[in-house]
Amino acid sequence: MNKKPTFAGTFYPENPDELTNLLNSFKQNIAIDYKSKAIIVPHAGISYSGYAAMAAFERLEFSENIFIIAPSHHDDFNNIALPEYTYFDTPLGSLEVNNRLIKDIKDKFPCEISNEVFDNEHSIEVQLPFLQNLLYPQVQSAMDFVKGLKKIGRKIRIIPVLVGRCDYRLISDLISTYWENSSFVISSDLSHYFPQHEARQIDTYTATIIETGRIDCFEKQQACGLCGIMGLVDFANNNDCSLIRVMMYDSGDISKDTQKVVGYGSWFLYTDSKNDYLEKYYSKYILTTVKASLIAGINNEEFVPRDIPAVLSQYGASFVTLKYDGKLRGCIGSVYPTKPLILDLIDNAKNAGFQDSRFVPITAEDLPHLQVEVSLLSSIERIDFKDERDLLSKIYPYGIIIADRDRRAVYLPVVWEQLPDREVFLNSLKEKAGLPPTYFSRTLEAYKFNATMIMD
Repeated sequence: MNKKPTFAGTFYPENPDELTNLLNSFKQNIAIDYKSKAIIVPHAGISYSGYAAMAAFERLEFSENIFIIAPSHHDDFNNIALPEYTYFDTPLGSLEVNNRLIKDIKDKFPCEISNEVFDNEHSIEVQLPFLQNLLYPQVQSAMDFVKGLKKIGRKIRIIPVLVGRCDYRLISDLISTYWENSSFVISSDLSHYFPQHEARQIDTYTATIIETGRIDCFEKQQACGLCGIMGLVDFANNNDCSLIRVMMYDSGDISKDTQKVVGYGSWFLYTDSKNDYLEKYYSKYILTTVKASLIAGINNEEFVPRDIPAVLSQYGASFVTLKYDGKLRGCIGSVYPTKPLILDLIDNAKNAGFQDSRFVPITAEDLPHLQVEVSLLSSIERIDFKDERDLLSKIYPYGIIIADRDRRAVYLPVVWEQLPDREVFLNSLKEKAGLPPTYFSRTLEAYKFNATMIMD
């Protein structure tokens, strides 16, 4: 039994050629080869949300099973619903449902089997043309055709999942259970019908929660597919993964109607830290940004970056270290993420070059001799300790912050190269904070962090 398309002609074009051309217009020339098994994408009319959706779909790894986890906008039920349909149709053809896997899910998870809840629901249907377009494009270059030969005989099946009143941990468990042979599309728009300036604030907050994994901070009004998002964030937290921002904007950016807008955002799951991703794919961009900020400072100008990668719009903390022929020439940074990483890098570069009180400001003559090091900081974790001996056993090999009342100091992990002895390291850090090296008190606090190094 086939589910016929309900929203062709409204949420997306009904004519196959028109639909294909529209989908192709959203594609970008992505130089990064990383493919993810899980994405978050919007589900509005694709003339509005298609840019964000395609940007994430182009990063999706196609597995034999593709779960599409989406909110139910019209029907009220507990937990999740799965269909009995054999195929879901769109103007671009049919996608087979993995009914055998659906039976397995029914045996393992509390769910409802029903076709009716899918019949008037757009949140799954609008995702299907993206899958079809990327797997079986109708318009191909010769090179794309040759690459496409590898797909001959390759078959994918979809598992449409509608989410009702549901604990997000059910979605997290669902992802964990079928992770090995599946990919996951989490379907959700962001805020709904706020004025654009309010929507941008709400969506930025939502994005920050997604990217930092703070599930407890979510509120229902932030996204219609919140349960699916929370499930993926929980999975990421439990498996040391990160969610990387791909794109974010709202309907007002397309229609120019800014009175009541809907937010759109897309992310993909990266199986390591965000800083590892930045080091692997954006080292050159980061170093170029830091150097451009230094040059602008020498010229008494402000550096304004263009075409900022979305991942650098995520909040982050960094240190910028300058060395002159191998010797320290300036080092300023942030231990807490208080702004988008791109701005943190620009500000810290300028401060390291011109505001470090230990050195005179750099000049144009210094530039050929300068080496740039950037440290991207992880989140800060408090160290619990009984006494100084206990503290010494817990500080290596991390970056360390100590604080006591108005005294505070930080050492990056790289300092261990100069001070490998734990006691010497800690005593030096105390002196940096303006404390005697023998100082210890019950009010002393200590925190640890990791740092990813990027250098010339």
